[in-house]
Amino acid sequence: MSHRCCNAQEQRSRPSRREFVGMAGAGLGLFLAESVRGDAATPETAAGAALKEGDRVELDRPAEESIEEAYRLGHQYEKRHGGCCRCTLAAVQDAVPFVPVEPSLFRAASCLDGGATPVAVQNCGAFTGCGIVIGHLTGGIERDGGEFRGGAGLAHRLLHRVYDRFKEAYGTVLCQDVRKGAEGDCPEVCGRAARWVAEVLLTEFAGWKPPADEPEDENKTPQEAEPAPA
Repeated sequence: MSHRCCNAQEQRSRPSRREFVGMAGAGLGLFLAESVRGDAATPETAAGAALKEGDRVELDRPAEESIEEAYRLGHQYEKRHGGCCRCTLAAVQDAVPFVPVEPSLFRAASCLDGGATPVAVQNCGAFTGCGIVIGHLTGGIERDGGEFRGGAGLAHRLLHRVYDRFKEAYGTVLCQDVRKGAEGDCPEVCGRAARWVAEVLLTEFAGWKPPADEPEDENKTPQEAEPAPA
């Protein structure tokens, strides 16, 4: 059985369809969507500003397109580069418009695949990547020196939704058992994880609802995009 997603190639380059917009000298970024807080629409200006329960974003394309792109990119990135945590993270960053493309998060995910251990018995890296996305986007805890303020209730609730999808598909989020359930197909695990977290975020913040009575296609294979010319 392949251990490819545990012993991933250390390649960090990846295609990106969006540039993360930096504000010189301030370390701030712009989300590529407007966040609606209450009745007022205001641009999300700080990369560290968390979305809160009840916030809404306006999308520049149908949610279904972002969901399918998350699946396709998660599958593609893991197949080409390896590293289930960072590939799942990168797929969601590149597919969901209001998830910021923060390079430091990609670096932070570099050692969290394969259960983040030599024996692959801890959490699946794709699930961990989902947690990084959700925590960064919705974690309401702020640090002021030695003081921690706020809460993580929303982030926990959203990640538990992703856990439920893993539990339904594989019975677990543990790396070696997920790999067994997926028959060693780590690209498929990453594609599905990226799609699940995209669905959770779009449901919570964009009002997306899955089509009724439309079961997930267990045998779905993404169309591979042609590599960009060098």
